[in-house]
Amino acid sequence: MRLCRVVGTARTACLLGAIIAPQLAFAGGGLESATQGANTFRIWLYTFLGVCASCVLLWKGAECWADRAHWSEFITLGGKVAVVGAVVGVLAPYLWNLFT
Repeated sequence: MRLCRVVGTARTACLLGAIIAPQLAFAGGGLESATQGANTFRIWLYTFLGVCASCVLLWKGAECWADRAHWSEFITLGGKVAVVGAVVGVLAPYLWNLFT
């Protein structure tokens, strides 16, 4: 009996969401506003990830310079950063363009 009540509540919530959501999307400025917001977020995310990657490389470089780590670890980390950067720089825009 309790499961039927939960399912009925979920159906009602989905129905209300389907009725209200389009009006909220139109009230927010539509697709252009959402695209501009997503582009702003994308630029912010790329900048944030670039700063994080630079900090990690600087930290590992300082460890190698102080002989607390091997230079091979720095080279390996540089390769990992390059691969992740390629994913962010190539794969993410490709997927972004699929949906825009």
